[in-house]
Amino acid sequence: MLRSFVLTASAVALAATPAAAATAAHPVHKVPATKTAAAKLPVKKAPVKKAPVKKAPVKTTTKPTTTKPTTTKPTTTPKATTTPKATTTPAPKATAATPRTRHLIVNTHGSTAPAALGYDVFDTSASGLASLPAGVQGLVWLGQKCPTPADAAFRATVDALAHDSRVYGYYLSDEPHIADCPGGPAALKSRADYIAQASGGQQQTLVVFSKQPDVVAFRPAVTDITLVGIDVYPCSIAHPSCDYTKVAEHAGWVTSAGISLSTVVPVFQGFGQEAATGVTPYYNLPTAAQEQGLLAAWAKILPHPVMDYTYDWGHQGSSNPTLVDSPALQQVFKTYFATGAVR
Repeated sequence: MLRSFVLTASAVALAATPAAAATAAHPVHKVPATKTAAAKLPVKKAPVKKAPVKKAPVKTTTKPTTTKPTTTKPTTTPKATTTPKATTTPAPKATAATPRTRHLIVNTHGSTAPAALGYDVFDTSASGLASLPAGVQGLVWLGQKCPTPADAAFRATVDALAHDSRVYGYYLSDEPHIADCPGGPAALKSRADYIAQASGGQQQTLVVFSKQPDVVAFRPAVTDITLVGIDVYPCSIAHPSCDYTKVAEHAGWVTSAGISLSTVVPVFQGFGQEAATGVTPYYNLPTAAQEQGLLAAWAKILPHPVMDYTYDWGHQGSSNPTLVDSPALQQVFKTYFATGAVR
């Protein structure tokens, strides 16, 4: 993407109450004993009838019936199966504990309207921080297409902003290409490391990628950046119905490079090129239904990213129309940010 200016992320252990061992094992051994006794003499039949011994077993069998209360105790333990209610309560707790997703919008051109839709991170310059609406932080653009090492001017800017609560972090590069910038990863590392040191690790560093080789070359393990933006623009002249398979494909670049999905910032298409100037039109502005399809595709892979990114709000040479032109798209994003629902 081209930028005009920017920016500034189970199981209820049913303690299976072990059933008390049945005492019927002993009568089984007595069955062969009575058979052998009958084979020897029928005289023994009289003692057997008179003997109260058999009555005793009858009484002992009635005694186990008093153990039925113990079987009723297990039936009361199923009340402990109301502990699944305890398993449902952790679910909301887990949801509540999930860090909220931040929502980044770029190219606002000074407009504060995106804040009403739920966008709470705007791209900005250092000087634009003062004009951010309440509740919105800035992602300060200190970017370069091909990053260069941190110099005195860069360090001075970061020093001035490192403890500014209005600063969410820094946009350090937009779609750098390793083929054109072989020294970029090392240079980017010097910048990301300085920001981490100056801010005590409190501020984020974002780089956005559009090609797999660049994801590999500039991965966090090499550059120490904290946020990896992956832009997927599936709606185009070539794919008028939008090719959502690109979402899984691009996300696959990240995992195959050993990058944690927890660092990924999905970039949503909020622009077209139907009225763009200076470029051959290729991308189409998604319809509301198409945007919902894109959000759903990303949600299957990354339902709760640390931040998402919509490109973009205002026009620039390579993007026109944009989100500012479509109230229907604006409503899709507003609903999604407020409820997580894509329909």
